[in-house]
Amino acid sequence: MAKKNLPPTTYPPATPERSDGGRGNLQPKAGFAMLFSVLISSLLVVIGLSIFSITLKELAISTSARESQIAFYAANSGMECALYWDLKQNAFATTTNIYEDARVGGITANCDGARVNSSYSKTGQKTKTIASFPVISSTDTEGPCADITVIKEEIAGKMTTTIESQGKNICGASGRRVERGLRASITTDM
Repeated sequence: MAKKNLPPTTYPPATPERSDGGRGNLQPKAGFAMLFSVLISSLLVVIGLSIFSITLKELAISTSARESQIAFYAANSGMECALYWDLKQNAFATTTNIYEDARVGGITANCDGARVNSSYSKTGQKTKTIASFPVISSTDTEGPCADITVIKEEIAGKMTTTIESQGKNICGASGRRVERGLRASITTDM
């Protein structure tokens, strides 16, 4: 094998700016590790913020579901109370005279110790009684409550009673209110 004459290798002269003796930069690029660690840190921060955001949304959904359930149970309690006083005690009368007799005669509807405040009105064939009361406690104005509307109609010799119960998770003015309603219709022969 013949030796080839290669040109001599020359290096640029050493200058004060170059500390490698003028041989070129043979060291790997410094700063890649810094860039890589910043990218990994950014990725971890984005993942952490995403998980935090999902957690907040799930918390809001579960809170809303709980408040909705409280409002539903308040509406259900109000409905049951109104049904009891209507079917067992005839507290929601169909005529002014019966209503006055019931009111004066001592029939005072109450649910869970809270007196039902009711009013009577009659238009055409409809008798409407509106009752409102706290469901859980008569002294807790911030707790759940229900507004009840009882409508009685006489149609073709049958009495139709419609009871609407609007339950609220909070009765007071402060807080986020959730409302749920129930309606029951009962038709009886007269």
